[in-house]
Amino acid sequence: MSNNWARRKVISYTPEYRVDVNNPTNGFLGAGVYEHYAHTDSGDISLSGMNQAGVYHIYNDQTIEIVGGGGKNNDRGGVDVVISGMKGSVIISAMQNGDVRINGNNIILEAKQDIVMKAGGNLTADIGRKIDLVAKEAYCDAPHSYGPNAIATETPLTFLTEVYSGLAAYDIAKKASDFAGGFGISGVPGIPGVPAVPGVAAVQGKAVEELNKTLENILKNL
Repeated sequence: MSNNWARRKVISYTPEYRVDVNNPTNGFLGAGVYEHYAHTDSGDISLSGMNQAGVYHIYNDQTIEIVGGGGKNNDRGGVDVVISGMKGSVIISAMQNGDVRINGNNIILEAKQDIVMKAGGNLTADIGRKIDLVAKEAYCDAPHSYGPNAIATETPLTFLTEVYSGLAAYDIAKKASDFAGGFGISGVPGIPGVPAVPGVAAVQGKAVEELNKTLENILKNL
């Protein structure tokens, strides 16, 4: 029935705008049910309609603008635009070099199951106040983290761990290295229940550094 040209009807309101009904020409998803076609003086095209697959589509050469809630009787803080997928996914894609931007007073992400973020480059969070992270479990896998403020997830290579690598005393050397902070690492881990005192960390770091050098010299002479 969709290949019946006798059922097709074209209504041209102006040279720039027409309605095409029952066009049997097959597209990507079948023949058209209806199409609204318009173009500007410069040649930009706008097309919207429905095909025999039941898909409603909007194609536009320039920007598509959707604005809701502009009425004077609209309550501020209400819902102005709703996009819902009844049984399937909602996909928003920015092709080529475009960005996807979401702006609002508050942005809330809520999922019944999981939220997955994947970036080919960097993930940057610039927080004005604080971060509250609540979870039953938390893991960080960053084997190439460096610097005094980095969170390392691998055992750092220190003189003690290198000397005792493969030996029965390795576990003891590792614990000693972790407590001391390792050669070349300033500072020592905090002690639970003991508040940090300004200036003490630097003194502790220097003391640990000297202790490490002493241990290194002793082990070299063994």
